[in-house]
Amino acid sequence: MASIWRDNRSGKWLIKFLYLQQAFTRSLRTTSESKANLAKALVEDTLQMLQTGRLEVPDNVEDEGTWILTGGKLTRKPSKPTQRIESIGEVCEKYLLDQIDKDEGTQKCEKIHLAHLKRILGAKTKLRSLSLDNMQQYVNKRRSEDNKRGGKISGVTIKKELSTFAQVWDWARARGNLTCVTTQCPLKDPIKSRKWAVRIPKPERSKTFMTWAEITRRVERGGLSSEEEGELWRMLYLDDLQVSKLLKFVNDSTTHPFVFPMFAFAAYTGARRSEICRSLIDDFDFEAGIVTIRERKRRKDLAATTRKVPLNDNLRHVMEEWFSKHPGGQFSITLPLAMPGRKIRTKVGNMSRFEATHHFNQTLADSKWSNVRGFHALRHSFGAICTRAGIPMNVIAAWMGHSTEEMKEHYQHILPQDQQDWMKKLPL
Repeated sequence: MASIWRDNRSGKWLIKFLYLQQAFTRSLRTTSESKANLAKALVEDTLQMLQTGRLEVPDNVEDEGTWILTGGKLTRKPSKPTQRIESIGEVCEKYLLDQIDKDEGTQKCEKIHLAHLKRILGAKTKLRSLSLDNMQQYVNKRRSEDNKRGGKISGVTIKKELSTFAQVWDWARARGNLTCVTTQCPLKDPIKSRKWAVRIPKPERSKTFMTWAEITRRVERGGLSSEEEGELWRMLYLDDLQVSKLLKFVNDSTTHPFVFPMFAFAAYTGARRSEICRSLIDDFDFEAGIVTIRERKRRKDLAATTRKVPLNDNLRHVMEEWFSKHPGGQFSITLPLAMPGRKIRTKVGNMSRFEATHHFNQTLADSKWSNVRGFHALRHSFGAICTRAGIPMNVIAAWMGHSTEEMKEHYQHILPQDQQDWMKKLPL
């Protein structure tokens, strides 16, 4: 009926018990196992008397968990600690300040998620007052709102926002001296704690990547909004000939020496924009023929993760030439101290993601390649070209850092021209 365990950090014992399908967790405020066992026995006796009707919770009890823990003696709500915080806004602010070890991108996403939660649920609303109905109303409200591309907010986005909320709740619950949150998060099923009780719209099946010709045909039929056309071009992947032509265009047209290495890095490794920005010169081992990619954090038990990709000969030549005139510092891709029309820098450093996007778009603007929307198009292309070359999916997944089967399925397609060749071989 009740269980106890020792907190590894403080050495104090904690107790957990269930009453009316609601889980309660409390600190026993003791490091003595014998005292903890006595407290457990008292809680189990109290629960037994409540179950058999020999004892009832008085009407003036506001915290049933504390009342049960004291054996039914405490009838008034204990006084609040002077530093206790309760509102959603306050708890979210404290939570964000405590996430300094997380990836910068993750922190930014969580800040956006919590901004929506505070906007809809109310920043001054007490966290402990939220119920399953409140959270379902949040889901329904977000479903009715439009995203930046003109469509409706997807169930995937809503689930990510609620996952952040669940993390905040659990974070607050573990810090009983900061908040009044002592119960299980209202998102979770009271019986099956790993299952959510809130109903979230099921996501649509992810769109598959498309060739330039496929997208062009759809656009030329007409009837699409600018947002819909943009969504199609975001699913673009290039074949090997198109990638080669794009890289030649970039090399011939750019005026900044760091731009072509940036494009080549993405095209020959499938690296993400953020991975390119955080790459170090020492990550390129020309002797071993390996480039190490510094990923976004994929494992919760590690502060950072990396993957290794064989160094393509073309990328080797590009990076060796670039490093021969590199302006200095540790990062692979960096801006010079002085650039026309920009403030002179005092020291070299890594390029930000926004600077990388700016130079990507500026390089392709007003050219036939302007429909290539960001570094992810080159990443898609790398995966598609690897698939067409017959490289095993587990190898492609390792090179690209895919950890889910859903992402691996994106590249389990063959280019249309190959499908036609296969069809012609049928004896029909």
